[in-house]
This record gives sequence, C-alpha cells and structure tokens, in this order.
Amino acid sequence: MCFARSSSPRGDNYLRAASSGECRCIVRESVGFYRALVVGSIYEFSTPTDLTSIYTFAPALRKCIDRHPLLSASIAGSDTKSPFYQFCPRLDLNQHVQFFRQGVESETQAIQLLLPSILDTKWPPSIPPWRIIILPLSETRCFIGFCFSHALGDGMSAIAFHRTFLDALQDNVGQQSGKQNLVHSQGFRPLSPPFDTKANLPISWTFLLSPLLGLYLPASFGFGLNTITPTTWTGSTTFYHPEKYQVGVEICSIDATTVRKVLKECRAQGSKITGLIHQLIVSALSELLPEGYDNFAAQTAINMRNAVGVSNEEMGLYVAGDVEILNRASPQTMTTPLWARAKSMTDKLAAAASRTQDQSVGLLRYLSDIRAWTLSKLHQRRGGSYEVSNLGNFQPAGNCEHVSVTDLVFAQSTDVNGPALNFNVVSASDGPMTVTITWQIGALDLGVQSESEFVKAVCQKLEDSLTRISDMDVP
Repeated sequence: MCFARSSSPRGDNYLRAASSGECRCIVRESVGFYRALVVGSIYEFSTPTDLTSIYTFAPALRKCIDRHPLLSASIAGSDTKSPFYQFCPRLDLNQHVQFFRQGVESETQAIQLLLPSILDTKWPPSIPPWRIIILPLSETRCFIGFCFSHALGDGMSAIAFHRTFLDALQDNVGQQSGKQNLVHSQGFRPLSPPFDTKANLPISWTFLLSPLLGLYLPASFGFGLNTITPTTWTGSTTFYHPEKYQVGVEICSIDATTVRKVLKECRAQGSKITGLIHQLIVSALSELLPEGYDNFAAQTAINMRNAVGVSNEEMGLYVAGDVEILNRASPQTMTTPLWARAKSMTDKLAAAASRTQDQSVGLLRYLSDIRAWTLSKLHQRRGGSYEVSNLGNFQPAGNCEHVSVTDLVFAQSTDVNGPALNFNVVSASDGPMTVTITWQIGALDLGVQSESEFVKAVCQKLEDSLTRISDMDVP
C-alpha cells in the first residue's frame, strides 16, 4: 500500500507531469495494449540461505528504493489526457515481492513457464508499478526478476536495479534472520526531468511534416518515416480482445564460449552483435516465412543516455527507436556479404544513438491526444516486422564475493500496436547470452499452433547460425 501525505491529486505528493513518451507508455497500459517487462537472473549465494523469506531480500530492496526515486512513484490520471507521477512516502514491501514455487521442470523450463504470467501483470493504480519475482531453485540458487511498468523506465532501468540489488545483497548475507518492519518510509524526493523534451530532442520542420506529407505524396518523394510496402512482412493487422490477450514466449540461450567467439569475430569485422543479430533474424525469417514478402521493417530500441549525458545507473525512459528496411534473404538479394551488412547496420545504429535531432519519439509532443492516437492504430497495419532490444552485457557494480548472478533473461509483453515479433537480448558477465522472443498470440498470422512451431524454428536457426559463426570464418 502507498500511504499518501495529501488527498489532493496534485497536492504535496505531486512529482511532475508525464512526458509525451511516458504518456504513451501509460496510455497503452491503461487500455491493456501492453502490460509489463521483466529482467531476471539466477542469483547464486555462497552459503545456504533462506530464499523463501521476504526478510532475506528486504534490506537490499530498501537500498534500491532509496537509490532510485522512480521506485517510489505511482501513476495518477492514467485514464486522462494529462497523467502524472506522485510520490509514495511509505511502501509496503509485501506488495512488491512475489514468490513462486518450482515444479518438476528444469530451471530453464520453470522460468519460461513463469514468464507469460509475469508479462500479463496489470498494475494497481494506488502503488508504484513494480515488483520483484522470486523463484527459489535450491538453498543457494534462485531466480529473481524485476518486473515493472514501462512508464517507470526502459530495459536498462532493470539493469540498474539489478546492479544496485546485487551490490546491496553482498552486505546482508547471513544477517537476515530477524524479522523487520516491511513498511519502508522515506522523505520526499523529486524525479529527474523527462528525457523526451524539446531541449533534448529538437524536431526540424521537415521531419515534423514528414508523417503528414507521407500520407498524401508518393513514397518516391521520401517523406515517409520508413518505406514499408505491400510486400513487407508485418504479421496480422493489430487486434485486441481483453479476455483473449496472451503473450507467447520462447527462450534460446547461447553458451558463453560461443558468445566470446562471436564477439571476437564481430570486433574483427567492425560490427556489433546487434547488427549481426539483425542479419541472422532476417535470414531465419526469410527461410521460414511463405513466399510473397520481399522485405522486413526492422526496429531497434536505442539507449539514449549517453547522447543526453545521463548515466546508465539512472532509471527512467531514455529510449528511442530506429527503423531500417532489410531485404528478404535470397541468393539474388544477398549479394553483399554477411559481415558487410552487419557492419552497415551497426554504423546506422551508432549514428542514431548519437543523434538527438529528429528522433521519432520526439514527434509524440505534437499529438494533442495520445490516448485517441493509440486507440486509432487498432485494426491497422503494423509499423514493423520485428524489434530487437539488446541490453548488452551485465556488469556487477562491485565485488561478488557472497552473491553472484548468471544466466540473465529479458522479456516484455508485446505492444498490441507494435511489431509482430520482439527479440529481447541480454548477456551475463563472461556468461551466456539469452534471446527471448515474445509475440502476441495470433499476431504472426500463421495459426496459433503454427506460430509456436515457427518461433521455435526461428530460435533454433539463431542458435545454429551463431554456433557456425563461432566455429568458422564467415565471408
């Protein structure tokens, strides 16, 4: 429960108005088009620990709340045109910790079975929209997932949380036996300013008018934000039935040795692994999809913290997006070698990450009613084929003598109005890389049973391609 200091909706607990980008996230969750995202990891303790007790984790959780002000922020006015954040002086930790029990399945299977229910989380309006999910696996191992509303932050926000949480656990191992007051109190703390301001993301007149002109002028004039054509694969048109909304989840894990070899080859070729992953996804989709599609609208989530001088330790919504049209792979279209294509994609993403002017997310400021705009996109063609969101390599904040993390996983519920597939990528420090594919059941337009088989096949082809790259030279 969140205990407020004032009954006025904009009284003493008022923090600030939601920005346009934050408002977009708030609105789509309010109407049910998006639910939650989660970044989790296997936590390994050096000694047997009671991993079924909230008191084991409460001290570290308190430090996270003290370190990250957004964890004390709830969202008000989500059903209005002007939602805002308000401060919660006291948080009942019982409402932010949820335990699960492992069945007879393996650890990986248990986590994959758990993810759909996590991603279907609907947040109560009265408390900050986040919780940690704890799945004990033994006396020294448990899965801990940080699940939260996208209105509180992006995927890198979860990395910041885990770095703080892991560091705090080092000081508390063996000291959690006594019961504690689980209501955490704190003084008022303001939030950092939003990312997507006019100062941070200026918009030129040409870019501002492009979406409008693109509706009325031929594509050859170049005024569209991308060049999706009738033969671009985008899955089904967007749809939403609240009682039938489901998220499909498939996890593929690439072992640490393979990851090291692939990263070494990427560096030698002047590419980043995200650029390579895009090419491998296109190759897999091209092989598995039926004929009739010529290209893919490939979206990438971009961390903009560096571009605006913000630390990666800062929680918040600092994400922009890039869209590239990639040709379907065939002997005729793939005349450019794999590494040249991966490097080209890498260079484009690097340029987008360093550019603050004319970012598409900045256009949201010019919408008078984001809720109406969100609802208007229903039953329309999707704006993308798939999206890649890569959180990179998790690095602990300090020494991991008592507790360490391995085998991270990153997943998010699908945006009803978003691309057909989401590829969520994260790596452990010197450990494996996990790619979690999520999709709205029915969005691939392949039949429900065929969808699951299709995504499993995509996963397998990604694994096989990365293994081949680690084992041999690729032209």
